[in-house]
Amino acid sequence: MIVMVMVEIAQEIEHSVHECLEDRVGVAFSGGLDSATIAKVAKECSEVVLLCVGVEGSEDLACADGVAKELGLPLKKRVLRREEVVSYYKKAMDVVKSDFLKVEIMAPVYAVCEMAREGGLDVVLFGSGAEELFVGYERYYTYWNEGKDLDGILKEEFETLKKRDIGMITKVARKAGVEARFPFYSPGIAKEVFSVPVSVRMEERELKKGLLREAAHFLGVPETAVKRKKRAFQYGSGVHKILLKEMGGESTSF
Repeated sequence: MIVMVMVEIAQEIEHSVHECLEDRVGVAFSGGLDSATIAKVAKECSEVVLLCVGVEGSEDLACADGVAKELGLPLKKRVLRREEVVSYYKKAMDVVKSDFLKVEIMAPVYAVCEMAREGGLDVVLFGSGAEELFVGYERYYTYWNEGKDLDGILKEEFETLKKRDIGMITKVARKAGVEARFPFYSPGIAKEVFSVPVSVRMEERELKKGLLREAAHFLGVPETAVKRKKRAFQYGSGVHKILLKEMGGESTSF
């Protein structure tokens, strides 16, 4: 039964990615599971440009190179200097006006969107929604251990993404001059995933998102990406350490 559902999830991912495509699109790319899955499917029907940003020596920049080569797709990279990270944070804060932990994620998002616009791309695909669908955050395991209704929490957080992460990315992308689209934010994918017992969705605690890893394997995503441990955008890109230092220990604004 699980194998059949996994195949159906893979098919829904294909369908949703295809619906998000134009003749030429960018993919916000880290070399990780979510972005590599989107890129692998998108390349079947569109001209895809991978877009990766990070500070010098960051994990995302290093991983993106190898996975891009395995996918056979062009990779555009931007190495961010300290002052650029700070500048993008301030630009993002002007747009979303939220707390530090939320806005810091938008700094590399802003940089990706700007790079897309400069490269003549109108649409950028993001992996938002995968964490809520496939149990990607450690806090979800804490909720489960505390006896909370994790399935209900996941469904609510997925449904409200437009008011949170997706809403913020959409605003930042628009300000940078491009359109953000979100293949994982799909009713079809959600229907299939939420039909699987939450205990099964949680089985791969170390790497997390086990069901998506199985679907990605089925779709032919490079094993390097399938087996890469999750790293949130602000950590994989390396901007978190810079912004935390610049914030002087504060967590609201400059």
